[in-house]
Amino acid sequence: EFCMKRVSLILIFLAVTAAVCSAVDFDFVVGQKTSASLEFDNSAGEMKPKFLFNVDAELDMDFSQGHGMLVAVNPYSTGGSVEFALSTGYAYQDSISSNVDIIASVGPSFIFSSSGVGFAVFANVDFDIYVTQSMFIRVGTGIEIGFGDFGSQEFGKRDLTINIPLPALGLGWTF
Repeated sequence: EFCMKRVSLILIFLAVTAAVCSAVDFDFVVGQKTSASLEFDNSAGEMKPKFLFNVDAELDMDFSQGHGMLVAVNPYSTGGSVEFALSTGYAYQDSISSNVDIIASVGPSFIFSSSGVGFAVFANVDFDIYVTQSMFIRVGTGIEIGFGDFGSQEFGKRDLTINIPLPALGLGWTF
């Protein structure tokens, strides 16, 4: 009887998961995200420019009428160390024309590095220009405000960064 309940729960879970996934539109994008940032040292009143070139991957999920979420993975190297950013947030998608969509997204980013785990918030606007029915080129920009590493006494003060991506380019597929 216990085994039958377990099997029933697994089958119900699989049926609900299949129903939810069939109603979700997915966009997968791989591209470059060159960025220019200003690092602000609050204690000394200094701002230092920094440029990064990196590759990122993003998965956008449209659940209903343009409302959805995104998950982005962004590995990059800075100052000789490799850092890894994981972002997730709300995304809204709408059509501008028959072959161009606009996506606005906002949410938190967590940056994993040898020094600890950092926190940032982002807001992006991207345009998907469809080349075929399922393949598109993504162009966009936005802003990311970093607050430093958790546990740091300088969190949100000295470690504050403002990162404005130069126009990012990516190649994506809808499935």
